[in-house]
Formats: sequence, structure tokens, C-alpha cells
Amino acid sequence: MIDLHMHSVFSDGTCSPDELIDKIAKAGLKAAALTDHDVVDGCCYFAEAAKKYNILTMNASELSAHYSRVPMEIVALDIPERNIDAFKERQKIMIEERFKVAKERLELLAKLGIVLDWKDIAYYENGMLRNQVGKPHIVAAMLKKGYINDWDEGFDKYLNRGCPAYVAKKEPEYNEVISFVLDNGAVPILAHPIHTKKQGRELFDLIKELKMCGLKGIEVFHSDHNSLLKQDYLMMIETLGLISSGGSDFHGGAHPNVEVGIGKGDLKVPDVIFDVIKIRENPTMAYYKELAKSV
Repeated sequence: MIDLHMHSVFSDGTCSPDELIDKIAKAGLKAAALTDHDVVDGCCYFAEAAKKYNILTMNASELSAHYSRVPMEIVALDIPERNIDAFKERQKIMIEERFKVAKERLELLAKLGIVLDWKDIAYYENGMLRNQVGKPHIVAAMLKKGYINDWDEGFDKYLNRGCPAYVAKKEPEYNEVISFVLDNGAVPILAHPIHTKKQGRELFDLIKELKMCGLKGIEVFHSDHNSLLKQDYLMMIETLGLISSGGSDFHGGAHPNVEVGIGKGDLKVPDVIFDVIKIRENPTMAYYKELAKSV
């Protein structure tokens, strides 16, 4: 099995790339991808650590995208080494935006009586500045200072959409993101379709529109997708001639109920997904039948 969606300390995860690889090896996975939000700085460490276990890896990143009122992220999979610098240039802009949003969130929290210093969220324990600052870092600081009792309270009461300290990020348009991924030799995949809040025909039409912009596939397999959803998504990609990806979306302490490789306990991402992405193979009926065995 494989896992092509996970996060490290280079974005909003709590494990280093080395620690992730140790977990991947323990889980007995064949291949994996580190998909930190809008950054690729951890990919080289991830690939190097994987060598000691002979685990296959690919450069990747989960990119923020704007699509009207639809929450959307595009996973760029198998980024060629020659184009990593293009992603690093893009990440500078995105990191600046994330820092700006984080500071606005702190200002809103302060008005609610939750006072956090910038150093509480923006720096590692060793004093180094983080690559980026996200909601999990703010929640961790709130927990440490006793403002909340658990992770869910921090997200659901203060920071998520509709909450008093919610601040929306300025994100590139979805078609621009997909074009960027394609222009730089990677494979654009719609992350966790369930998070778009669309289903049935509405979701199908959305995916069809994204395909017209160059989307190559969607995450059929994800920790938040139950068996029925996976069946629906598999039918959609078969109809549209798209490929699948999938992974646990592991973050570590921020989402303690999700484990590497198995998600919430029943996730199985088949090896054929990695193989088809690496060789840029068009999906066949045999491919979809193989996917169906893990749905």
C-alpha cells in the first residue's frame, strides 16, 4: 500500500520528514509523498530519509486554490526535480500570505481575550522561524497556555470558517493553479473531494470543469471518505477518464485520530496509483478494476 497525502513540520504537521518516513516504514508502505501546504522544502529530506528503507517517494505539494465559494486544494504530484525551484518561488508568495493571515487571526483572538505572542506560534522550540504558520500552530499555543481544552475546541470554536477568529487566505484561481502544476511537469489532483461540500451531479460537473482546465484526477481515497463516497468517486473518474490518488492526510498531533497509511483505520491506497502517476499512463479498465478492490 501507499500514502500520497501527508504533512510535516514544514507546513502544519507535527512530525519531521525523517519521523514520517519511520512511521511509513513501520506501516509497511511501499511508497509515499510529502504534500506540505504550498511548500516543497521538506521533499529533499523526505526522499533522503526514505533511502534507508527503500521506500519510493515523489516530490509533491498541496496547493491552495480559489474557486468561488468552494473550498479547494490541488495536490501537485511527482514534481520533477528540475522544476522544484519554480515551486519554491511560488511558495515565497504563499508563505507571506499565510504569515499575514496568521497575524490577523492573533489580533482577532486578542479581542476575545486570548492573547498569544507571535513568537508563540511562528518559531520552533530551537528558535528557528517556521516555514509557515497555520491554524494548528495557533491551536497548539492556545492549548499550551490553557485557553482551550482540546484541539477540536480551538478549530471549531475560534478558527474555522464562520468562527470569530476566522480569516480567509487570498488564494490563486483554480485554473491558474492547475496550469502552473502542468507547466512545471507535475500531475494536478483534486484533494479530498468531500471538502468541496459538493456531491452527486454537482460534484461531477465541478470535476468535469476542472478536467477541462487540465485536472488529471481526484483523491478517491482519503481518511474522510467512507466506502459509499469512494464508490461514487470511482464511478466519476471512470466516466471522465481521470486517475485516482489518495492518502491519509496525516498531520500528527493536530489530527490524532488519523494514522499514516490507514487514515482512521480502514484506508487502503493501492500501489497501482503510484505506478500510473510515475509513468504518466492513461487509465484503463484494468486500472479501475484494480482500484475497485480497495474501495
